[in-house]
Amino acid sequence: MSDRARLRIAFQGELGSFSDEAIQQLYGAEVQRLPYRDFADVTASVASGVADRGVLPIENTMAGSIAGAHDAIAAMPGLHVVAETVVAVHHCLLGPPTTRFEQVTSVLCHPVALAQCQRFFAENPQLEVHPSYDTAGAAMDVSKVGDPAFAAVASRRAALHYELKVLRADIEDRPDNQTRFLAFSRVPQPLPDGTPARTMVTVTTGDAPGSLLAVLTPLATHGVSIRRLESRPTGEPWSYRFFIEFDHLVGDERAAAVQQEIAQHSATARFLGTFPRWGAGRRGSVGWNSGAVSPV
Repeated sequence: MSDRARLRIAFQGELGSFSDEAIQQLYGAEVQRLPYRDFADVTASVASGVADRGVLPIENTMAGSIAGAHDAIAAMPGLHVVAETVVAVHHCLLGPPTTRFEQVTSVLCHPVALAQCQRFFAENPQLEVHPSYDTAGAAMDVSKVGDPAFAAVASRRAALHYELKVLRADIEDRPDNQTRFLAFSRVPQPLPDGTPARTMVTVTTGDAPGSLLAVLTPLATHGVSIRRLESRPTGEPWSYRFFIEFDHLVGDERAAAVQQEIAQHSATARFLGTFPRWGAGRRGSVGWNSGAVSPV
């Protein structure tokens, strides 16, 4: 058995999900995939050593930030983000093999997928939507029930895996719909100097005017590009945690200065990882990270 085949990758959902596709983009098809129902179970499995890596969706181009993934990563100390990838998300309406679209009355659909397919359901008000914890999980349930009245919103990969029929293809509101995934492990991944990279940090600030501005100012001062700023409640009433991501080259002294100054101006700061930037060098955003660094 190869080293890669021994790699255990935890993810939320079932086989055939978009998370499963993200794993195969990052690590290939021969790794061991460990499905879990909840985001927190994924992070816990990596922290405990049951899994070598975890992969979670972090944001979608239409539905936005995936809150549960942010919270699960922040709640589990000792994890390091080591890779990212982006999956093109095309949703299909899937039913048992002999089903006709006109027979469907109930659809199992993940809430995030529903947010990406609003036009389709607006045009088909006869379909009653029922929430599901996972797109592939919805497909699995429809396959088990085998009732033509029930369908699922999931991928073509799920249709093949669970032997379902594509009743309507590409029902997402936008054809360029994409989801970004992060991979994390218990140890950071060393990267060669010059690698196009992204660093992710989570901070809390003092309760004073300009506190967040003081945390962000080092990025502007040193000419480092911020890519994303996301806020999540800490759990304490009206207190927030900020996720900051910025791009740089590994070994750039400006990035090191930014990290030091962010920590100085924050009430708390935790650097979640520096990882190869997906799509670097491909003029845009659709593609592989650069090919120079293996995301293991």
